[in-house]
Amino acid sequence: MPYIKQEKRDVLNPAIDAVVSALRQLESDDENNNFEGNVNYVFSSIIAKAYDTSYRSINDVVGGLTCVKDEYYARVAVPYEKQKAFENGDVYDTPSIDTLMKDIK
Repeated sequence: MPYIKQEKRDVLNPAIDAVVSALRQLESDDENNNFEGNVNYVFSSIIAKAYDTSYRSINDVVGGLTCVKDEYYARVAVPYEKQKAFENGDVYDTPSIDTLMKDIK
């Protein structure tokens, strides 16, 4: 869950901002624009330095990454896809959950 207290955000945000700034600088200097590889390196390096190699740590990392993926998908991808379906027409002929929920209310 990424919803940590503001005091912790205040400590972490400067370091996060510095990493994002470095990634953007590398992106602007890289003709091949390997932004995804650079981001993967950052995530992988944080994990490698923060966790040991034990079953518990592996389980924690995999679970944590799954939660990050799921949260990103729910908060970013789903609204984006809904907007695109609205703009361009839906692919599915079944009612959306939003439509079904409106009918229930």
